[in-house]
Amino acid sequence: MFALHRICALTLALVICLNAQPVKRDADELLEHISTLKTFIGTAKCPDHIHLHSPFNIKKDCMSSARDCTIKMLYDLKSKCNITKNSTTDEAIKNVILELGTEETNPTSSSPDCKCEMYNKTGVDQFLKNMEVQAEQLNSMQ
Repeated sequence: MFALHRICALTLALVICLNAQPVKRDADELLEHISTLKTFIGTAKCPDHIHLHSPFNIKKDCMSSARDCTIKMLYDLKSKCNITKNSTTDEAIKNVILELGTEETNPTSSSPDCKCEMYNKTGVDQFLKNMEVQAEQLNSMQ
């Protein structure tokens, strides 16, 4: 009987410990991929006039819509900068899109406050900086 109580106590302790230490690996990987993209985007021939909707100061209920907006803007970036398929920059963008696509967030909101067009357009450098902030916000929500 004592052994059964001991097993229950150890199981309970294990469950409590596992719940107390959330795994934030995905957000760290996303930040790493964004950093890689920032390094390689300089090799792309992006025109100076490119401006992309850049989610920033994102409300919690708009996080999924903001993520979708960022993915859409990354595809726009690929086409506007004529990024060669299978280049290092293309691979970096694909990795960011894959990581963003695996983040768990609230369902996409249909609120007009969450539309991609509501976010200011920024240049490429600021867009990438704002993506880092977005990744940190996703990390804090997990």
